[in-house]
Amino acid sequence: MTITAYGSGAYRSAKPDSFVSSRTQFDDLQRQLATKERSTSYGDLGIDRRVSLDLNAKLSSLDGWLAGIGLADVNLKLMSGAVENFAKMATESRNDMRSNTYLASSTGQTAPQVLAQEKFKQTLDLLNSNVNGRYLFSGRTSDTQPALGYDEIINGSAGKDGLRQVIEERRKADLGSDGLGRLQLGMETPETIAMSDADHGYGFKLGSVSATGTGIAVTPQTPLPAGTKAAFSIAVTDQPAPGDKVSITLDLPDGTQAQVTLTARAPGTTGSDADSFEIGADSAATAANLRNAIGKGLETAAQTSLSAASSQVAAAAFFAGSTGNPPVRVPGADPYTATADPTNVGVSDTVIWYRGDDAADSARGTAIVQVDQGQVVGTGARANEEAFRVGLAQFGIMAVESFPADDPASQARYDAMAERVADRLGFGGTTQKPAEIITELGSAQTALAGAKERHQSTKDYLTTTLSGVQNVTTEEVATQILALQTQLQASYQVTSMLSKLSLTNYL
Repeated sequence: MTITAYGSGAYRSAKPDSFVSSRTQFDDLQRQLATKERSTSYGDLGIDRRVSLDLNAKLSSLDGWLAGIGLADVNLKLMSGAVENFAKMATESRNDMRSNTYLASSTGQTAPQVLAQEKFKQTLDLLNSNVNGRYLFSGRTSDTQPALGYDEIINGSAGKDGLRQVIEERRKADLGSDGLGRLQLGMETPETIAMSDADHGYGFKLGSVSATGTGIAVTPQTPLPAGTKAAFSIAVTDQPAPGDKVSITLDLPDGTQAQVTLTARAPGTTGSDADSFEIGADSAATAANLRNAIGKGLETAAQTSLSAASSQVAAAAFFAGSTGNPPVRVPGADPYTATADPTNVGVSDTVIWYRGDDAADSARGTAIVQVDQGQVVGTGARANEEAFRVGLAQFGIMAVESFPADDPASQARYDAMAERVADRLGFGGTTQKPAEIITELGSAQTALAGAKERHQSTKDYLTTTLSGVQNVTTEEVATQILALQTQLQASYQVTSMLSKLSLTNYL
């Protein structure tokens, strides 16, 4: 008789996989205890695998958005700081350029001008800010340095003219070879003076001419002489009285105006021919004196107000240039006699100061950050935005202008320049202001901060939920290990006993 269940070697008939399975389970529990993870694959999670996959996908998206927000936030802080520094320097220069502050120097430049050169260089450095290989003020071409260096912009290089030459060229075109601002001044009759401007875009344009008293009559010429925009006849019909005035309003290329006012003075008295004229022995002599005074007055206005206006127009045109739209220049070999409008057609000898993206769309839209499923935030900027162009133009004008101590017109020229520079550095009217850029960048920072807070809160919640699906607690695993240990110990003991069982021992 054979007792199969308890026969010798019967323990070999036990399922060998039971010990292996228990041992594998014990090893897995030890792994869980070490890693705190329930499994090494989604398949082992059972029905929770779908929940885990969904939560991990959502967390991955949140991590991507948060990473983009973090990088963009750093860029925005640096950009805002750069614009704030630029605005501060513009305000300082505006305060420096007060009227009646001219002090002659051996270099021909005042202290505010020297400081403006440094502000120009600092502004270029700010606009060339680079973070992780990305230029912050270059629009979409973030791998291209947006602005050239100071010396190349001011003085040019490699056969290309810089700002200094462009301003000098425009000044000559507005001044004219006779120094009268391209106006024509002559005598119709011994008692009548004729004044006219030209129909091109350079020099003075006659706004109005008027006279007080009864001895001088002003009449607009009709029809206009060919090639003019305005023309006036100034006739000395009788001897004016001392104190009578002739006033000429001149329109300047930058949109401002200059006034030439000449006051009649008694015979034999002295005075400046630029602002007064002597009453002569007769009407013809008075007319000749008046004509001479008008010429002197125009020359003075041309050297001061017109010169300052020319610098503004030239600097604005220079800093409006880009690789896709070069700055316009006065055409022709002789600027003094130029009549054609400034153009960039066929002009390739001018420095292009800005090398970045120059599309017509919003500068903020050149760098977009996806911060949520349906929300994007614009964080871009361009170095050639209007506020920067205006500021650089004013710093550039101050850097290149010279006012020699031995030139009697230097103070008046300086005051004319200072007035315009201070006005434009106020960023008045519809001109883009640095504060507008700062506000837009600040708004973007606020949007990023809101998205970051929202995503972080969501991430914390999802992470907690996912932990309940994928992770285990030490207490739970320890309890399972203890239970499995007890089970394995009992199984080994029973198996050991069975391995020693024989028929003899059984009987």
